[in-house]
Amino acid sequence: MLGNSEAIKVLKRAYFIESFETNILSLEEKKLLEIPVYLGLGQEFIAASLATYYENNQVSIFAQHRAHSYYLAFGGNPGALKAEILGDIQAGCARGFGGSVGIYSKKINMFGHSGLMGEQIYLGVGWSFASKLRSLIVLGDATIEEDYSLPSIGFAAKHNLPITFICEDNGYAVLTPTSKRRSWSASQVVSAYGVKSFDIEDDPIQIFEALEVIKNRGPIFLNIRTQRRNRHVGAYLEGDVKWDRKKLFEEYVSNRIDPADFKLLKKEGESYEW
Repeated sequence: MLGNSEAIKVLKRAYFIESFETNILSLEEKKLLEIPVYLGLGQEFIAASLATYYENNQVSIFAQHRAHSYYLAFGGNPGALKAEILGDIQAGCARGFGGSVGIYSKKINMFGHSGLMGEQIYLGVGWSFASKLRSLIVLGDATIEEDYSLPSIGFAAKHNLPITFICEDNGYAVLTPTSKRRSWSASQVVSAYGVKSFDIEDDPIQIFEALEVIKNRGPIFLNIRTQRRNRHVGAYLEGDVKWDRKKLFEEYVSNRIDPADFKLLKKEGESYEW
């Protein structure tokens, strides 16, 4: 369950991710970036929750193109990520070759993405099969439609592999809504393969409760409904958000800790820089 200390850690991580992404936005707006950037503003609490839950466990991270938040939440060097996005071949976390898409860090067991949609699924499944260690595989709601995605998940179910599948479901494939792409639910189909599946919101409480069901045993699939502030790529706004997860979770935390402590926590979060 999500205790007060864990909730504070989640909020701190989310604050830091938001600060970093906002700074990247400023670089984009100043025309200082020469590559596409995939921002996770609005989705910070998913990575923040997972990093907090698995804080004392060894996990290998197989993320997709939108992965700044996972790198930062799991302890990646923010300076190295900034350098990577700026194409610095000396200081970048992937020596400037990965950019915003291919974030890699051996220090935190995070493996890069080449841009092939869904490759992280079969790579993460293979890694878990060989190592018998927990893999955290992050995908989008369009990625589940790739032809090798579901068979890979079925293989994970067959061998009861220790994998946490995270589907960040904003209801779009770039700008095409789910309703125009398919008539089936990802969590229901994955459940039919024999994987414990949940359809939840990007609420840390719900994420912790779902993860507690398997207690690190076997595979689990979380279809997490979320939303981004920005479009699929770049700095343009996606549109009005339906809920403000940051505000909702701040209210949750503020009702559970001393008001003075929360005020300091919020002030610290607002002062984060590079």
